[in-house]
This record gives sequence, structure tokens and C-alpha cells, in this order.
Amino acid sequence: MNRFISKIRLAVIVASMFVIFSITSKVSWSQTPVTDATPPPTTNAKAQITGPGITGNLKLRQDPGGFVWVYLNLQGDPAILTPGLHGFHIHQTGSCQEGQQPPFISAGGHFDPGPYGNTTPVEANHPYHLGDLPNAEIDETGRGKLSAITTRFTLSESPLTVFDSDGSAVIVHALTDQMIAGGTAAQTGGPRLACGVIEPDSSNP
Repeated sequence: MNRFISKIRLAVIVASMFVIFSITSKVSWSQTPVTDATPPPTTNAKAQITGPGITGNLKLRQDPGGFVWVYLNLQGDPAILTPGLHGFHIHQTGSCQEGQQPPFISAGGHFDPGPYGNTTPVEANHPYHLGDLPNAEIDETGRGKLSAITTRFTLSESPLTVFDSDGSAVIVHALTDQMIAGGTAAQTGGPRLACGVIEPDSSNP
């Protein structure tokens, strides 16, 4: 009789262990992380840049890691787009209205969203605006390029996207951006020579 009861107890214990093992296995499986998730797609944008005696194009590419690659090509009359370094920035409004004074004032100040942003006056946060970029270097023939990488803004949806409610634009300036804190308008690039509205570029995957 005692031996029979012992066998029953052993069977109950084994059955209980099997149930616990099954439940544990299911819980562990349900919590296994997915390691082959598809990365976010690459995002692209462009801008056709124009101004008196100046043309150019801008390509922007945001990779899956969030880095934005900047490619700028410019050409113009060397008497206007003079040899040397020229300030180049993203501005807060996607508008390049011509015939205004000062030229292209419709593009607003430097792109600098967020509660601590200061777009104007320019010296309030320069050279730390999120739209501040390196200078473009122009040669003796009025041609120039710029290649840069930034994480200051995004092309995808985020609080820092250039595609906010009123868009964004790029401005080529007449003078060198000296990249100094508290610099005046003249020290941050001076007059505006050319402008281009930033647009999504679905043709460049």
C-alpha cells in the first residue's frame, strides 16, 4: 500500500514538473527579441538653388542611422559668387520669394526648432543653430561644392525635421560664416545671394 502511494506521489510530481516546464518554455519564447527587424528606410530631399547670376542644387540623404549627408553644387558669375568661402545654412521657412528687400527674407532666420531655439537675431544662437552648416568653397571660375554630414536635423518625421508645417529653405550667403559665437549678421554670412526650397526627393531612393 505504501509503495502504491509512493508511485502516485512520484507521478504527480513528474506531471507537475512537465506543466511548469511547458509554461516556462512558452513564456521564454514569447519574450525572445526579434533580431532580423527591417531597418528604417533611407530618406532623401533636394533643393534647386537660384539667385541673380547663380544656380545650383542640393541633395540631402538621411541614412538608417539618422545621419544626414549633405551634397551641394554651385555655379555662378565669379563677380557675384566670388572665389572663397560662402556661408551656407538651412533657414526656417520654405519660401524663396524674389524681389524682396533684403533678398530672400521670406526664408526667415536660421533653422533652429525647439523650446530653446533662437532663429533671430542671428547672434542669439549662432553657430549652434540646427541649420548651421560648413561654408561652401568657391573657385576662381565661380564653381564650388560642399559635402558634409550632420545630425542636427532630420528628413524624417521628428521634432527636428526640415519638413515642419512651413517647410525649410537653404540660403547661400555673400560672405564667409566666421562661425563665432554671438557673431553679427555680417560675420555669419552677410547678404543672401541665392535660395532653394527643400523638397522630398522620391526619385532618389
